Amino acid sequence: MGALRRGLDLLYLAGGIAGGMALAGIGIIIALQVIGRQFGLSLDGADDLTAFAVAGSALLPLAYAFRHGAHIRVDLIIGHVKGAARFGMETLALVLSTGLAAFLAYAVGDLAFDSWQFDDVAQGTVPWLLWVPQAACAVGCGLFALALLDDLVVHLSGGTPSYRRAAEESALERAMGEI
Repeated sequence: MGALRRGLDLLYLAGGIAGGMALAGIGIIIALQVIGRQFGLSLDGADDLTAFAVAGSALLPLAYAFRHGAHIRVDLIIGHVKGAARFGMETLALVLSTGLAAFLAYAVGDLAFDSWQFDDVAQGTVPWLLWVPQAACAVGCGLFALALLDDLVVHLSGGTPSYRRAAEESALERAMGEI
């Protein structure tokens, strides 16, 4: 089980790194545009590339962020519930979230596959292949679905899901910082 845990964590980390690279790509594209304008040059297709990178930077690191408690969670109801009721509510939330993320991964993956089959390209100044950023988005959604399923299995087996563990750790870190 330790090898599986390390493998999954490595997969989530790879998604986080890929998202960071997409974010860095946005910065590079913007810098090239700014520098190019100083010399009267324009970067064709920069708007499309930036949009693709934004989508990648948002979706690829979802699983990593989720596993490290970086997503905003609203505990208005579930935070006040204990015992079997809380267990049931968390189970339902994880099942529904996993299903929604898996459906999104399937839908975006199907879109990417269609774009690949039909050689669909962007409508901007440069005909970028659309399946590449769409596939990156599908991978990000798939990793997020896997992370949700991962936490669902941990939760159902009586363990502490990553989002709760991360929240407890950050609360402890905050308390230690105040001392």
